[in-house]
Order: sequence, then C-alpha cells, then structure tokens
Amino acid sequence: MTTADTALASKINPPKTRKGKKIVESRDALLVENEKKTMLLKGANTSGVVNDVLADLYKIRRQNAVMMSKNNAFLPFEDAQPVCDMMKKQESSMFVFGSHNKKRPHNIIFGRTFDGQVLDMIEFGVTAFKKMSQFKPTKVPMGAKPCLIFNGDVFEKFDNWGLIQNFFCDFFCTTKTSSMNLQGLEYVISLSAVEPDMLLIRSYEVNMKKSGTNAPHVELVEIGVSMDLKLRRTQLAPFDVRKHAYKIPRAAKVGKKKNISHVMAGTKLAKVHMTKQEINEMPQARMKGVKGSKKREGEEKKKKKTKKVKKDEDQDEDVEDAMDTS
Repeated sequence: MTTADTALASKINPPKTRKGKKIVESRDALLVENEKKTMLLKGANTSGVVNDVLADLYKIRRQNAVMMSKNNAFLPFEDAQPVCDMMKKQESSMFVFGSHNKKRPHNIIFGRTFDGQVLDMIEFGVTAFKKMSQFKPTKVPMGAKPCLIFNGDVFEKFDNWGLIQNFFCDFFCTTKTSSMNLQGLEYVISLSAVEPDMLLIRSYEVNMKKSGTNAPHVELVEIGVSMDLKLRRTQLAPFDVRKHAYKIPRAAKVGKKKNISHVMAGTKLAKVHMTKQEINEMPQARMKGVKGSKKREGEEKKKKKTKKVKKDEDQDEDVEDAMDTS
C-alpha cells in the first residue's frame, strides 16, 4: 500500500486502539527521512561469487542492512511486487538481489523503492571479485562513512550512468554531512567507469603520515570490496514518478532570511537596524586609567547643585513679588 492508500484506509476505517494509531502514524510520510535501510536477498540459484559479494556488501552496510538467508524463486525485472512486499515488512528502501544462471551468470541487481513501488533497478554481472579476507586486516571500523570518488566522464554523458552515480551515493552514504574532520577521513571508495558498460569498484584505507609540512603525506592501502561489474540492464522510473520522489516539501526547505549572510569560512554575519541613539545621554563606564575623572565628576555635581539652588531662590523671589502685588 502507498501512503495515499494508507491515508484513505485510515479515514474509512480509523484505528480504535492506541497501538493501531501508532502503527498508522508510523506509516505516514516523514518530513526528515530516516537512514536508508538495505535488504540483501538471494534468488533461486546462486553461486559462490554471488554469496561472497552479498556477504561483503552486508559487512559494509551492517548497521543499516538486513541479510535474508532463504532463497527466493522470483526475478525483480519480471515481477517486482514480491520484493516490495518483503521490503515493506523489513522497513527498507533499497535492495540487492543476487542470482546465477546460464543466461546471466553471477548476476547482481541493485534497486530502490519509493512509496511502496520500485523506483529504479540496475543489473550488473560480476566479472572479477576479491573478498575482504584476501586483503590485509584493516583498522577502518565497520560502518565508517566513506569518501566517494567517481572517475570518468561517462557519468555525465549518459543518463543511466547518472542514475548509477546517484544510486551508489545513496547506497554507501546513507547520512548527509555538511562538514568532516580531515583526521576522521579513513575510508575511500573509488568507482571508475572504464568503458561504456564497465564499472570498477575499489576500496582504500587512508593512512596519514608526517611530511615535514602542515599537510600530511597521504597513502592509500587497498582493502575490500574490490570487484569489476559489467552493466547489463537498467529500469528507470517514469518522469512523473521521479519528479514526485525528488520533490522536497515546503516545510523542509530552508528559506532565505533577510540581513543574514555567510562567509566562506562558515561564520554567520547579520545586520541589525536600530533607531538613532543619543550617545551623550547614555551612561558610560568609568575608566580608571583617565586622570582627573573623579575631580571633573565632582565639579559637575557641584555645578548642578548650585544651579538647582539658584532656581529655587528665583522661584521663591517670584512668589514673594506676587504676594506683595496682591
């Protein structure tokens, strides 16, 4: 069921218990999405290469991934409804499907869903693969945020490769970060488009060593996952569905605020408009370093007192003159 169907069902048959209300509210659309969860599942027949690929991808996405152990006798490109039903139960938005047959050996399908329906799917064939256990043990913790590097102008020339770039950004980087500490950069994933139908994925550990200058000397040590993928098929969602999926709600948009600007360093500057201030009448702090300030204040106080006394005397004289004339 889509979000529109759940909203319509809640209006026709509203929940009567607190538990039912919580379930209906959890199915509603969120203003800020949660971290995207990935479901990894196997087809009716798999090979050792496919099983190793799924196992290593699960290690990378262990924090936000679910590995299904049973085999499934369906094909997403022919019928995607079983995949959508399973993803709804697991509350996941991305999936990786592995299968193996004579026509398409070592087959891997990456896909995303939106509103309970398949948004797009990409099918690859694994031509070369090295397990993470074949490399030296690494110090990079599982679930670390990688730095993605896309090599090749193919990603900009063709629409399907732009889709591949967008998908792997969602797959490897589930959370968005506005800034990152240089010392926290430990993991790099390189995706290179060598030919119009080949994608090379390599993973590296970042080692920073002393160089005698402010900038450290960076060395990249290859770790898993390492695989070569050959593009076979892609299935793009219709333009209307993609437009609806990429739409940002008004409440989530950050509007421009007047008189506020940002510097390249990240500092926030603001302009404050105030009325004209009379500085002479404002109370000022006493400066101890200025000599004769106390004497001047005392003289000013005496002058004020003498002025008040003269005013009082003048008022008394005016009153006496008025009495005499009367």
